[in-house]
Amino acid sequence: MKYICLGVLVIQTVLNNVLVRHTRHLNVSLPVVVLCQEVLTLVSCILIVLYNEGLDQLRRHVIKDWPTTLKVGVSSLLYVIQNQLVFIALANVDSATYQITNQLKILTTAAFSIVLLRKSISKQQWLSLVTLTVGVILVQWRGDNTPTSGNSSESSITGLICILAACVTSGFAGVFFEMMLKNTGRQSFWIRSTQLALCACIVAIVNLLITERTFIATRGPFHDFQPVVYAVIFSMGYGGLVIGLVVKYADSILKVFATSISIILSSLAGILYFAELTFTLNFGVGLVLVLTSTFIYSAYPAKTPTTTTPSTV
Repeated sequence: MKYICLGVLVIQTVLNNVLVRHTRHLNVSLPVVVLCQEVLTLVSCILIVLYNEGLDQLRRHVIKDWPTTLKVGVSSLLYVIQNQLVFIALANVDSATYQITNQLKILTTAAFSIVLLRKSISKQQWLSLVTLTVGVILVQWRGDNTPTSGNSSESSITGLICILAACVTSGFAGVFFEMMLKNTGRQSFWIRSTQLALCACIVAIVNLLITERTFIATRGPFHDFQPVVYAVIFSMGYGGLVIGLVVKYADSILKVFATSISIILSSLAGILYFAELTFTLNFGVGLVLVLTSTFIYSAYPAKTPTTTTPSTV
């Protein structure tokens, strides 16, 4: 199940990236799209909980146990903060700097896995994580990306601080949700996903009301919605559930590996299908490094310390 979920995540991420490329020319409201995908996820989770566990369980764990629901919602809030930090970062640094520095989220995810989940990582796996980071940087590196001349040193520092903060929030949010799935109570995956989706909907509505009131008032919430937009909503909505299943059956670090492989495949799609990129030496070396890091991480797991059973008298 672990490897099935990882494979589905890679396919879903590549498909989603291809679909998003087809929406670039559309003037749609991104917060509306985000809200639609969260509503789709919430409705799907509620229906599954009602079918498998009944209305009483839904009320008990999602509504009555609202402190736990809010606790699960910490991840939703952190993802919103992360998105805002990314927007600020991109306004202050060039895209190449962002692409390179943003890969530190691979290492922050590993660090939080050790701190929050007490996960053991071998030296070889640490080497594979660093190799993965370098490989993804090379794959995303574009030689024609140069810093914008208008960026002052103060703006660059602000951008770098925002990127580092986004890497920290991304790593913490993913590992925190994994901790909620695996280490708290006996609630099912679908209960936890319902709690997360409910909080995500609330956050998305607040974000929509703050950022898109003018757009909605003048053009309507579904302006320029075309079939490809609905396809993106379905892909992203159910993609969130796939990510949750990956976290449940695997872990946040393997999720990062799957996402990195999807970056490789998405870049290949950009070369073969969209003709936007060219196959460069950096891309080839990065591809080899990502594949090598994946093999090393799987082949050299951390050794579980053996425990001796105390003798009885």
